[in-house]
Amino acid sequence: MRTLFATLVIILLATPVAAHELAVFTVIVNSEGANPANIPDESLKEGDSAWFWMKDSTENTTLVVEIERDGATLRSPVLHYECELHDNGTKVDESCNNRFDYTFNQYNSAGQWNITFLKYVNNELSETSNGSVIIQADLHDEQDMGEQQESASVEKLPNSQVAAGMLAIVSLIAMAMLATKLDRDKKKDYTVGFQEEE
Repeated sequence: MRTLFATLVIILLATPVAAHELAVFTVIVNSEGANPANIPDESLKEGDSAWFWMKDSTENTTLVVEIERDGATLRSPVLHYECELHDNGTKVDESCNNRFDYTFNQYNSAGQWNITFLKYVNNELSETSNGSVIIQADLHDEQDMGEQQESASVEKLPNSQVAAGMLAIVSLIAMAMLATKLDRDKKKDYTVGFQEEE
């Protein structure tokens, strides 16, 4: 049983994975505004993240970022240019933030998201600017691909991945044969031992 489990692990490790590497897109908000306010198309997919940094050093200025899609709105905490730190590097006020991170859901966040940047000076709203991002669907989990698409994707696999898959299959067969032989040898040894005692 252990042999079968080990073999399955080897196959899973050798099998090519179609998922994309998760990405992070950074938006810097300074005295000039958000850069970029509109995140370029095809920059982010489902599961990726956007980081919004407050870099406006204007005195008593804070920032709130709103993200909206289909009427649902999420607001960041109040963001400051900098947070006061203790000598050991920890924050004096743990609720102080200068960055807001948002991860787009991996399964149902495709589509357009509206972003609103709200700047406050002395706790009064002084400037509002808008942006957007279109989140691309991450289709690696879709099960409804036709046979032609599947065969086309197999043809595009790099030779090293195909070789790794073949090696995993050969290893599986060899391990299964070895495990069977070892089990037979153990049973044979026990049988011989019992016959000698009689």
